[in-house]
Amino acid sequence: MGGYLYALAIAGVWIALIGVLLPAQAQAQIKLLCSLCVVCLVCTPLAQAIGALCAGDWELPDAWTTQAEPTPPDYGQSAQSLLAGQLQLALEQEFGLDAQLCRIYAEWNDRAQLTQVTLVLSGKAIWQDPDPIKAYVERQLGCKCTVVLE
Repeated sequence: MGGYLYALAIAGVWIALIGVLLPAQAQAQIKLLCSLCVVCLVCTPLAQAIGALCAGDWELPDAWTTQAEPTPPDYGQSAQSLLAGQLQLALEQEFGLDAQLCRIYAEWNDRAQLTQVTLVLSGKAIWQDPDPIKAYVERQLGCKCTVVLE
């Protein structure tokens, strides 16, 4: 595309230069000839497209057809910390887990629904049975829960 625009610019410069240098008697014929040249330059992409259609090349350029993968929205640290704080309070009340020994990570889908929670237990919390904790979190949040012992 850059080469095409460059060719149009150069043609415009040459046409202006020729128009300035020619005598007044020949300007009408030269203007007609230059106008035909500009029309040919402008129609070049159209001629290439028609040639491609006639040859059976129906494919669109990749830049037109590829779509970027949708990125999941970032709900930020505030949603993550709010969920983690509330869940840590509930786990402390229910199982006696110290908030310092339990890290919580959440995953969200593109519709802002919680899809998975990962609990990382460390220190003396690793001696807790992870199955009741996992079942409790899944029941409370309605999503999959994974308990990892550190």
